[in-house]
Amino acid sequence: MKIKMALVVYTIPNTNQQKSALKEVVKALKKHEISYTLANRDKLKKSHFKNKDLVIAVGGDGTFLRAAHFIDKQLLFGVNSDIKEKEGFFMGADKHDFQRKFGKIAGNKFKIRKLPRLEAYINNKKIDTLALNEFFIGARKSYHAAKYTIQIGSRKEMHKSSGILVTTPAGSYAWARSCCGKTLPLDSKKYQFVVREPYEGNVFKNYRFKHGLLTRSQKISVISEMLDGILIADSVSREYRFKNGSKATIALSKNFLNAIWL
Repeated sequence: MKIKMALVVYTIPNTNQQKSALKEVVKALKKHEISYTLANRDKLKKSHFKNKDLVIAVGGDGTFLRAAHFIDKQLLFGVNSDIKEKEGFFMGADKHDFQRKFGKIAGNKFKIRKLPRLEAYINNKKIDTLALNEFFIGARKSYHAAKYTIQIGSRKEMHKSSGILVTTPAGSYAWARSCCGKTLPLDSKKYQFVVREPYEGNVFKNYRFKHGLLTRSQKISVISEMLDGILIADSVSREYRFKNGSKATIALSKNFLNAIWL
């Protein structure tokens, strides 16, 4: 496909390195005569993405994830604005090689990697954000214990922990990895859940559901027993209230993210 309209989602640059990375992106778009608009990642709206073929995220992985929350079918490409300061798992270029790589994109010489995303429902109402890495469910304040019941199929288990992560294959290389989750191939048809710091005492003990893999046909449900519970996508979306008695259901979405992979 020919790129006609682009949106550049950026993190406000704080260093000369980051400023020059953004300039390289703009320079390449002008060189290839592609119309574009700029948007601060902290002020994104759905309207910014209307009629755009390509979205370029300039920053770190957080900027890529933030942009992904607004994307339906558009292509997404990441540019690491500072390779010494920012993680860049999703970022396909930096300021040194962006000109060359964007030439391939403009010339339609690239592959699309369809990255799985997760969808979530709270009390049967679908939330408006898809997660590219993970959904976190837990207490709003990190020093409060999260109390909930996990349900997979007909099996249920009460938990007390620091929260639960439900992750995509891509997310298995992020937060979940530091919680002893299993890394999965990016094109895996499975996803996983990981319980953070499960507490074991007289009542809460002998957990079966500390972590596990789920198939595309499976769903995982979490019933809240928290007064200040939240559900959040990728740590960069809005916080969805998950109060006592609420039920969240999470599954793989059919809406993949179309990421440019060079």
